[in-house]
Amino acid sequence: MNLYLVSDDNVLLKYWRSSFVELSPIVMRSLDELGSVEGSIVFVSDEMLSHGYDGYSRNKLMVLSRTPDFVQSQNFLQKGAMGYGNAMMHETYLHSSFQTLKEGNVWLHPPFLTQLILQVRQDNTHKEISSHVLDALSVREKEVALLLGDGKSHVEISVLLDITVRTVKAHATSIYSKLGVKDRLALSLMIHS
Repeated sequence: MNLYLVSDDNVLLKYWRSSFVELSPIVMRSLDELGSVEGSIVFVSDEMLSHGYDGYSRNKLMVLSRTPDFVQSQNFLQKGAMGYGNAMMHETYLHSSFQTLKEGNVWLHPPFLTQLILQVRQDNTHKEISSHVLDALSVREKEVALLLGDGKSHVEISVLLDITVRTVKAHATSIYSKLGVKDRLALSLMIHS
């Protein structure tokens, strides 16, 4: 799967290219250059999309912004983008977002993921949590699952439950596996829907 980097900002292109040097990304300075490219992953600066773009369905689009905005992220995701993040985020996050899109999943800037989980929870405060959803979990896993579903970070959970972050991560992995969900957002939607 090819990786295309699209921006008219030389600093961004240089940073993205150096982050993905092993993938030999194809660098472009305008969306028009994508032409008939299909089935690829495209990292594009949000400024390039401000004039409109109709090719969301042809490629897996990761929109990157120098000033990430939660409302903007929702707008791009609704239009069909598969990811949204900070244009200068750490290389680790860039690689994580690439891998997530490659697997056909949606990637979201971590603080926005937490915000989205809190929004889901708030939208569903009138609903009771269905206890049978968590029946497959141990008592401790249920505690961790509920805290993850409420938008708590691994560090916050470790402090609240007086366990290590490593233990929280192990519980989270087990929870996701047992419940057949991919991440905290999916878990939150399952618990609060």
